[in-house]
This record gives sequence, C-alpha cells and structure tokens, in this order.
Amino acid sequence: MQIIQHTIDNEEKTCILLGDESLLPPKHIMQGEKKKGILYLDGRKEDWIWEGLCTIDGSRYVYFSRLDIESFDLIADKYRGKALYFVRLLASLLAEEKEDFTSPLVGLLTTWRVFIVEGRGLLILPPDLGDLISIYMDDDEKYRCHGCYIKNDTEAGFSLIRQFAQFLYFALTGSRPYEKQEVRDAGYHEIPLKIYRPVLFPDLDERTVGFISFVLHAKEREQRDIMGNRNCVENLSWFVSRTQDIDWTVPALSNEELKAKADEVSSAPEVASLMAGIARKAKRRNFWRVKGTIITTAAIVAVILGAILASYVSNLLEPPYTKDMNQEEMIYAFYQAQNALSVDQMTDALSGCDAPQETEVISLYVTTMTRYAYEGQSPAVPADQWTAQGCPPIQLSQFVYGVSDLAVSQTGENSWHVEGDYYTPYPYGEEETAAEDQIPADKVVCYLYSMSQDFSFAWNDRGWWNITSISQINVEYKDTLFIDTAEPPLPVQESAAAPASV
Repeated sequence: MQIIQHTIDNEEKTCILLGDESLLPPKHIMQGEKKKGILYLDGRKEDWIWEGLCTIDGSRYVYFSRLDIESFDLIADKYRGKALYFVRLLASLLAEEKEDFTSPLVGLLTTWRVFIVEGRGLLILPPDLGDLISIYMDDDEKYRCHGCYIKNDTEAGFSLIRQFAQFLYFALTGSRPYEKQEVRDAGYHEIPLKIYRPVLFPDLDERTVGFISFVLHAKEREQRDIMGNRNCVENLSWFVSRTQDIDWTVPALSNEELKAKADEVSSAPEVASLMAGIARKAKRRNFWRVKGTIITTAAIVAVILGAILASYVSNLLEPPYTKDMNQEEMIYAFYQAQNALSVDQMTDALSGCDAPQETEVISLYVTTMTRYAYEGQSPAVPADQWTAQGCPPIQLSQFVYGVSDLAVSQTGENSWHVEGDYYTPYPYGEEETAAEDQIPADKVVCYLYSMSQDFSFAWNDRGWWNITSISQINVEYKDTLFIDTAEPPLPVQESAAAPASV
C-alpha cells in the first residue's frame, strides 16, 4: 500500500493511495460524521480522524495530519524483533473496543487498517475508512490482507485469537501459514515451525513455538473451552494474557535476508518432500470434492432441469407490470417504486438503460430489511405518503425517503421532463452537513431537494412501451427539515381467556 507525504493547503499531510480517480467513492461513506480510529504512541491512546480525499497525478488518496506510518507487514522483517510487542499491542487495543469497531469480516481483522507508527506505535483506521480502501483493492491484496487468514473449523469467538497466532507465524517465517492454496486444499497443514526454527529463529523458546502451533490447530472443543460465551473481540484478552511472558528472542532481518533464509528452508529435501505430499493430498481432496459434487448434482439436475428451464423462459417472456400503462403513467409508477424501495418494479420496464437511483435504492433496501429483521418494522417512510398525510411525526428510528409533488411535462413525441421534491435521510452536498450538529435529540433530520429528470420511451414490437433512457437525477438543495417524533405504538396485548362455564 503506497504511502506518501504531500502538501495540501500549505500543510504537509500523509496520504494513502486508494486507486484511480475515475472510480468514485460511494456517497454514504463520504457523508455524515466520520468514525474515529485509534492512534497509540508513547503509551498514550487517542482518537484519530482522517480528513478527506485528494487527487494527485490521476490517483485518489485519503489524507490526514502527517504521521510517519509503515505497513503492518513489516513485522516480518524490519520490525521482526518487535513483532510480539506490536501484535500484543494491537490485540490489547482491539480488546477494549466494541465489536463493531473491529468490524470483523468472517470474524477477522482486515490488516489494511493497521499501520506501524514511527517504529513504536500503532494506527488503526476506523471501519468506514477500511471499507473505502477495500473498494479500490484488487482481489490478490484482499486475499493477502484478509482471505488467507480464514481457516475452516474455527469457532466464531476464537477467530481473532487464531488470526493473531497467524500474525506471529508470519513474523517468524515471512509467510502466512495458510496463504498457499495447496495448503488450504490439503486440510490446512502448513509447514511446521520446527522446520523453520534452525534457520530463522534458532534461539526462540520452544514454549513460544508450542503456543503458536497449539492456537493454529486447537480443536473445536478446545476453542469453545477458551472462548466461553464471549465474542471474538472480547476473547483477545485471553491472547494478551497468554502471551505476556512468552519469549521472543528473534533477530530483525532485512527483506533480502528473510527471503534468502526462507528460500534456504523451502529448498531443503525435508520441505520439498512435505510440499509434494501436500500437493498430492490437495489434488486428491479436490478430485473427490468435485466428483462428489458432480454425482450429487447429476442426480438432482435430471429431476429439476425441466422446471428451471420452463420457469426461466416464462420469466423472460413475461411482460412488465406496466404493459397496459401509457408513458405518463409509467413515470409515476417508476417513482412509486422508488418510494417503495422496489428495485424490481423500478427496472421492470427499462430497455437498454439503467435507473440512476438504483444503487441508492438497493442500499436503502438492504438497510431497511436488516433493521426490519431486528425491529419488526420498516424504518423507511415513503415521502409521497408522508406529505399526503400532512407531514405527521414519525418514530425516532424512522426516516423519510423518496419523491413527492411530481410535475410531469412532455417535451417531445416520446420524451418527458419531471420535476418534484426529493426527501433523503442524508445530505448530497458538504454545505448541508453543518445542520447535523444542530439536530435536537427528539427530532429526525431530513434533507429536502428540488429534483428533475428526463425520460425517453420507445414502442416495442410485442405491444407495450419501454423506458429507453433516464437522465442522471439533478438535485438542488431547498431545506433541512427537523421532523417531530412520536412514541412507537404499544404492542397489542392478548386478552386473558374467559373462565370456563360450570
């Protein structure tokens, strides 16, 4: 990951490369209050906030106040002698945070969020910035920083303990234990540390090697005994306490020295024989895994193939629900579907074009469905229904979204212009975000914009209209609304059963 120092507004900033400037970051990551990361230096822990994005020579960077930071991967060479210190420090910092700060993917920490500061401290990026960086990363980088740490038979609460043991293995050997695909396919049998020991860490206490090996191969019962009912973040305290007194007599190595010694180990006859066995086992397991899948699939496909094909053809030929509508009616139906967060209905009548609002609607739909699963009701209030009811109070957990007060005018034989009001729970411009600091505790904020959009239509040979073009939606800020809130309705209590007649 490229890190540079660059002057912005006459101040030197540290910049982390994201990627090509042509890839725009999602709006929801750039809006609202930024989440806080952690900076630990010289025994002091403090909140840390990134400042923004900039473009340098055609590439997009995230920037913040100057810090001398380096990749966490340097625990395997430049900071190899201090690797245990950095790994334990990272574990202790995360153990004090809530699980949503760690934001574990499959119960793991993405290491592109961690940097070494001035050779003696750590910077942990907040989850929102970690998400932004991941959008620009290629699959190989994501695998090295996250995917290769995934191991089957790992209990959810034990996942970070096992990942941190993999950090120590990486620091000792320069390679991640399960990074090679043949190792994963062969049942996660990595090259044992005892093979590396004579060349790479001959003075390291056997108990340290034993601890790492135990964690990497702890059985599910042993994992459950250790983790109890705690989540993976809380269980990092076990890792911190168990590594407090272990030995780390490990010399620092340059990258070239580490590579030369690792090559010496890999070329040894014992390792060559081991890797050949792993490759054979992986090939055999893959063969039977694929063959077993083929046998099972073949038995099922013969029964359901006809039904699937018939269903596919039927759905392909089925006309859209707008087939009997005229062009103006289809426009109103489009916005009704947007207000209802129904992507299927929004796109049903489209032909050769995309709906610019589709990504936003999908994001809000996922949000509403997730909250519905936890809260038992949808938090989204359609804007057209809300305004038609006189803008009544809503619950504190709800938000207003969508368009209302549409004005549709024909601009050509098959072209239309639409104007209206656009209500959103988040702002589209930075100048509107200042209002977020003024939101009363008992209000819900909603941003009101004027919107406009253009539509084009074509008549198809099957006998109905299709939308063939929709322009990007144009919005202009009108107002910030602070909506009154009301208490949610109390659940209906079932009446007690009447006593039986005597």
